[in-house]
Order: sequence, then C-alpha cells, then structure tokens
Amino acid sequence: MTTPSEIPNQNNSRWRLSPSLAANASHFLRPFVLYHLLRRPTPVLAGYKITHKCNLTCRHCPYWKRKGEEQDFRGVIRTLENLSSMGVRILILEGGEPLLWRNGSQSIRDVIKSARKIFPSVCMTTNGTMPWGHLPLDRVWVSLDGPEEANDSLRGKGVFRKVLGNIESQGLGRVFVSTTVSTENIVHVPDLIAQLRGKVAGVTIQYYYPYQGLPDPLFVGFEARITFLNRLIEMKKVGYPVANTFGSLEQLKNAGWYCEDRLLANAEPDGTISHGCYLKNRGPTQCELCGFSAHNEMTLAFRGKSASVRAGLYTFFG
Repeated sequence: MTTPSEIPNQNNSRWRLSPSLAANASHFLRPFVLYHLLRRPTPVLAGYKITHKCNLTCRHCPYWKRKGEEQDFRGVIRTLENLSSMGVRILILEGGEPLLWRNGSQSIRDVIKSARKIFPSVCMTTNGTMPWGHLPLDRVWVSLDGPEEANDSLRGKGVFRKVLGNIESQGLGRVFVSTTVSTENIVHVPDLIAQLRGKVAGVTIQYYYPYQGLPDPLFVGFEARITFLNRLIEMKKVGYPVANTFGSLEQLKNAGWYCEDRLLANAEPDGTISHGCYLKNRGPTQCELCGFSAHNEMTLAFRGKSASVRAGLYTFFG
C-alpha cells in the first residue's frame, strides 16, 4: 500500500460550487425552508429497491434472499410519481441488482428515461458486474468491499476483477464506490481506497447492519469503528478519495450520530412506500447499531454544514 505521506494534497477546487451546481441548489430551497422555518421535513431523497433479484449472493446482504411481487412498468411509473408528489428530489435506484429489472420489452433504461422527466437527479447503485456506462444517470455507485481477496470472500470469486474492469472501461473517474464495512474487511478497506485513487470520484463507507439482530459476527463494534474512522480521516487529509466529509466521519464515531430520517423515503419492489428510516419494512430498527453514513451526511447538510452541502451537490449533480 502506498503510504499517505507519498500522496500530495488534492486540489480542493472541485468542491467550489460551479454555476451549474449552484443552480441545482435551488431544487432544495423549498425543503430547506420547510425543514427550518415550518419544522415540517419532507423527503428529499428516495431509495427505490426496484427488484430483489441479483446475480450475486453476497454474504452481508439480505435482499437477494427475499421474494415477492415486482411491479410492471406502469406500476413503476406510478411509484416514481408518488415519490415525486411527496417532495423527493433525488432518486436512487437500488436492488438486488437494478440492472436485472425487466418487464416485457422494457428495461431499467426505460425506467431511468422516465425518471429523468420527474426528478432533478437520478442515480443508481449496482454491484458493478454488468455494463452500465451508457445509461443516462447523474451518478452511479459501484459496490466493492476490499482488495481482491477480501472483496471476493464476501461477494464471490472473480467479482473484484470484473467490477474493476467495468470501472476502468465505463466509469473511470466518474463513479463512486460504496463500501460496506464489516469485521471481515475493516482492516482491508484502507488498501482498497488507496488502490482506487485516480480511478473513482470517491469512496463512501457505511457499516454493516445486523438485520437479524445481535450477536452477529459481521457487526463492527464502536471501539473498532473509532480506530477505523481515525484512519480514514488521516487518509482524507492527504488526498485519498474518501468521499465522506470530515464532519460526518467525526459524527460516525458516536452511537447517537445525527440522522433526520424524515428527509428520506423508501420504495419496495411491490410499490410500497414508507417515509422515514431506511429500515422500515426491511428489518428491525436499532438506531444505535446503524451505520448508513449517507443519512448522516444529508442531515448535516440540512443543518447548514457547508462541507456536507457542497459534497451533496457534487455527488448528486457534479
């Protein structure tokens, strides 16, 4: 692994708001006013699990194991419209593997094209094993959980090389990598971040959530979290592509970190929509065990933390 001292500090000019990013900030004026002046938070970001189907069987993911009905294309459009009517500005298509969604002749591309007419920002998370490069998305998150050996022990043999190849051929410098931190990969994540320097727009981390409750061998305790977060903070200072802001990384050291879940909405494959915590209808909610750091980042942005505001605009519109 290259040591942090060998990496020069990054030029932070990319975090200055360009005219286009400043214009996109206007999409959040109304929800910001509702949040601060009227104390009526509306959902700004929605995660839509459009399917539970997946071509991987990752050890730390519960969703590929789940069955249930999926909507046809018309139902999907109704769900998108319902999310928009709630106030959602940012849509993230999730799975399972969203690239596997089909209804007759219609595919995820048709969903994205329709969503772009409804939402200011349309994004997707994917396991990265299938092509995504020509889809009209504002941002893509690709899942990697460590260097090759560590990643493949969780996601399957050969997955790392396939995903890295797709990043290099389709999204070099433009995609984000999403890393789920568990006891099995926590010591390897810094090596992954170093390996991805210059290849991705950033690496976001979240902690594995114990959907079945504790004890769970993959769950990372808080003492280990603090040591790990201190390491990421030092890496970020010298220019490694850690996308989480310093403020969020510090917050995540606490079991009671900020999460304004009323800024969130969630949709299921059958079209069920919930307002609030990401875990509604998905598992038992235990805030003190949570590690969904993106929700903390969004909360900090709505509380006026300028670094989180800039990071959010760059992430979803940059």
